[in-house]
Amino acid sequence: MAEAYTTGDGDQSVSEEVKKWESEAAQGNDDSQFKLGTHFLKLADSKDGAERNEYGRKAVRCFVTASIQGNNGATIKLKGLLEDESSWINDDNKEDVIWCVSNSNVEKTIRFAARALFLKINTTDKDVISIKEYNDAIRKMTRGQEKRLLLAAGKNIGDNISETEFVKLLSQKIQGTMTLTWSERSSAFQVASLWEKIAKYPKETAAVVGESALEFASSDGLRVVSRCIPKDQIYLLTLFFIYGFITPKFVWLILPLGIFYISYATLITTTMQMLYKKMKLNEASAFAKMLHRYYVRVDVDQTQSQYAWNSLTPYGWYLVAISVVVVSFSLADKMYIPCSELCVLNSVICGICLVYISDINDLFTWLVFFCNILSSLPVFLQNFLQNFPKVPILTTIINVLSGNLFSVDLYAGLKLNVGIPSICYSLIPVFFIQMAIRKSFSGMYRLALPHLVCYFWFELITTMYPFTTWIGLGRTTVGYLIIPLLVPLSMILFLIGLAYLFIKMLSSDMFGKIVITLLLACIPILLTQTKKLIGGKFDKRFGVLKKILMIMFAILAIIPLIFVRFSPTKETHHGQLSAERFKSVCDADMESFMNCHALKGTQVVWNGTVTNLKVTSVTNEVNSMLDIFPSFVSKPLRSIYGKRYDCDGEDLNAHGKAYCSLMVDLGYLFGLENYDKFAYNIGVELSNNMGAVVNAGSGFKNTFLALKIGDELEIKATIADALARPVTLQLMKLKCLNRDIDAKEDEEDDQDFYNDMLQEAFSVAFNFFWHPLVEFVPQTTKMEEITE
Repeated sequence: MAEAYTTGDGDQSVSEEVKKWESEAAQGNDDSQFKLGTHFLKLADSKDGAERNEYGRKAVRCFVTASIQGNNGATIKLKGLLEDESSWINDDNKEDVIWCVSNSNVEKTIRFAARALFLKINTTDKDVISIKEYNDAIRKMTRGQEKRLLLAAGKNIGDNISETEFVKLLSQKIQGTMTLTWSERSSAFQVASLWEKIAKYPKETAAVVGESALEFASSDGLRVVSRCIPKDQIYLLTLFFIYGFITPKFVWLILPLGIFYISYATLITTTMQMLYKKMKLNEASAFAKMLHRYYVRVDVDQTQSQYAWNSLTPYGWYLVAISVVVVSFSLADKMYIPCSELCVLNSVICGICLVYISDINDLFTWLVFFCNILSSLPVFLQNFLQNFPKVPILTTIINVLSGNLFSVDLYAGLKLNVGIPSICYSLIPVFFIQMAIRKSFSGMYRLALPHLVCYFWFELITTMYPFTTWIGLGRTTVGYLIIPLLVPLSMILFLIGLAYLFIKMLSSDMFGKIVITLLLACIPILLTQTKKLIGGKFDKRFGVLKKILMIMFAILAIIPLIFVRFSPTKETHHGQLSAERFKSVCDADMESFMNCHALKGTQVVWNGTVTNLKVTSVTNEVNSMLDIFPSFVSKPLRSIYGKRYDCDGEDLNAHGKAYCSLMVDLGYLFGLENYDKFAYNIGVELSNNMGAVVNAGSGFKNTFLALKIGDELEIKATIADALARPVTLQLMKLKCLNRDIDAKEDEEDDQDFYNDMLQEAFSVAFNFFWHPLVEFVPQTTKMEEITE
């Protein structure tokens, strides 16, 4: 590439410096190539015509050669020429220029080093080498982890390996956009049968299963979770909700629970993806260190940053899912969430994230974790301070560590706490900021974001802990520890139990009912697959009939829901209809009596005297469910769901102890009375001598037991049947006027129900992010507010 140029005097001379650049550029020095390209570019600017174009094309060629090796200055020059639409960039070099401008320097240095490595591997100088030639060269060149990784890369490419495919694979592998799933095992393990792998090589088998599970979670985990969302069922429930077959409270019960479990599964899946990416980052670093020996411009730290940047997708989904988990958990009924089990599981996942995702060698990681523990002490030690005896020095230390120096009421239930927990909580964002600004802010996604995952798992522990019990936590911990011991026997026990259950079911008349139920349930399922089973012509000819059959079976499946009364969502005439006015209007004549049917659902506050008390029905869903199973199954389940009879309990009176002794004598050690749902009728004579029957749900059990004939009541209710005599009311709140009764009401009207529930939900969600620095205390509806 030696070139002569003409000085201002017109004499030809060759610059010694340019000769040096040319020599070094020929040896592959990218700095000299860049300087030589800059020199040619200056010559092109000083020339005209063909000579100008010749120097310009030489400059572009030098810049491309330097840029391919990761020279940033050459890339900037090419970008400027491309933006100026230079005529020196033509069809011969435009593709190379665009590639240099579009790709990062990390990509270029990795590819350049990979080409150098392939040239060393390819001793035959052929464009394509066979997998055997490749493996032989690798075994001669390398050993240990490098040998394993390069052999895995070759197997991933295929039987024939070209330079292009090899370079592309290594680039994708190091930057995290492609992973290698194959790893070498011992030859004996590779040729062993499935049972031999399990029996003789349990360690290798466990490693393969774990790697496969992590890989599946990384590639298909979110897709599997998304398939768990019952879209068609949600559409069907929404349809029936519109027509009033499902009450709003039922939706409030089911919807948050469904969202919680799906979003929590998303949390676990994305965390597994992060663990998988972290494992593969170690392989990427090993590749980068290996390529660094062939090309010094390969920056291992920069390649790690690039890999971390390309692996951010699970973190984004995790942050979305954690928000949904907090909101749905705050709204969900905790009785249907195994809080003790999830709390222990959160602890295990938090520990795994701390060790494998966070940087445990970083000081700020441990500072954040330590402050997180101190800030959570008020949650963990609350029950300890309330239920355990006070030890003078120990109690003082605990109060100092977990208590507040002082609290300031802000507004609408918000409290500002100042103490050791709140101070430690305030330091956590400072430490995260210190992590984020490391290495030109690449620490934001290399250090801060991974540890934020660990932080949120710990926050889930503190959020669920108040809803756990010591017995539940201990039972779960022991259960998780013995799972590895039960796994080898679980399959055999499952098959034996299945066979025994099938034999028992054959001898039961319930078997026929179950079979008929399953067959009926299969009909609408099969109808949805007619296109695959029979063909599209069936849907065209019998499409209407198919839809009618599917709707018919859907209606049969939800017949019990049809009879659920839809609670009125809009209050009309609240507090305005007195008993006297109701009687004077509705009992005036037959027409007025019939028209008063429109008053159904009207909210009233009436006074009256109790004339009779009656239990109308009782249901126990758990007991009904256990009755389906044979006794050898129902008895262990009763011990799980039921409460052990304690006939010596201090809370039992003489009658309660007699009942307890009766049940124990009959062989029932565990009772299911806690799941009983009662319905009550309270007969009342109103102040205008009109009779009324007040229907009360199971939530008024304590109130019902405390009432006596002759008690004077203030009743807040809705009219259930305005045409009945005595008129039928649905109880919302009740207050005894002539004496104080020690009873707690669990039911309330819709407005108070939603108001209290939303306040409680907001409390859980708000305190998840801000406690103990700022705390929200819900202000629930008071009993005294039943009248305006």
